Amino acid sequence: MGYFALYMTNFSLLDPSHIIFTIFCIAIIIFLPKIFLDKSTRSKKALVLVIISLLLINQGMDLYREGYMDEWKLGLPLHLCDFSTASIILYFFTQRKEFFLFAFFAGFSGAGMAILTPDVLYSFPHIDYVRHMIGHSMILLGVTYAMVIDHLRPQFKDVHRVLAVMTLFMLSMYPINYLLGAPANYWFVIEKPPGLNITDYMRDAPYHMVDIFIIAVIVCYLIYTPYLIKDKLQMNKS
Repeated sequence: MGYFALYMTNFSLLDPSHIIFTIFCIAIIIFLPKIFLDKSTRSKKALVLVIISLLLINQGMDLYREGYMDEWKLGLPLHLCDFSTASIILYFFTQRKEFFLFAFFAGFSGAGMAILTPDVLYSFPHIDYVRHMIGHSMILLGVTYAMVIDHLRPQFKDVHRVLAVMTLFMLSMYPINYLLGAPANYWFVIEKPPGLNITDYMRDAPYHMVDIFIIAVIVCYLIYTPYLIKDKLQMNKS
């Protein structure tokens, strides 16, 4: 058996190891930037370097696992979370808020869902599960870093803008998948993702994308809701 075949325990959403690992990832995402808030600039740069390094390592492992071991058409960095990864890395290098905003909404809706309901076949401690969880957690850690340390936040108009960009990307995946041919399924527009995940409760393909789009819109507005409440409370105080 190869390295990627170690610990092949079938994945289950209710597996205690998944619940514990998910709680651990969420704690890192929330509290690590707060710990580094009062640290030196050098320490903050070191944390950013770790985040970028783990993101790139995860992308490399994903490319190797799917693009080399399975099929090259599966290994292209064209999934939503690949876009989120690129966005948060570009933000760190350029400090442009547009990249943060895309990573914020696409990250919390896409990577967040990937952490809660990962599309993996095997559970912890299988390397593919660990890689999946750490890779998606680093996207959100990069976002919370920008929120806590760089004091960035979205505005209400940004919800519409990011949704428009995500919709254009999603629509572009249809011709891309068509040109690549099977088994390409980027953004899962052709078929539902494998494993146990939220799409199991949706309609069959291709109508599942309508359900995913509706949920994505709702989630993006829900993500912004805390800021909306905070702004209204501040307006009432003033």
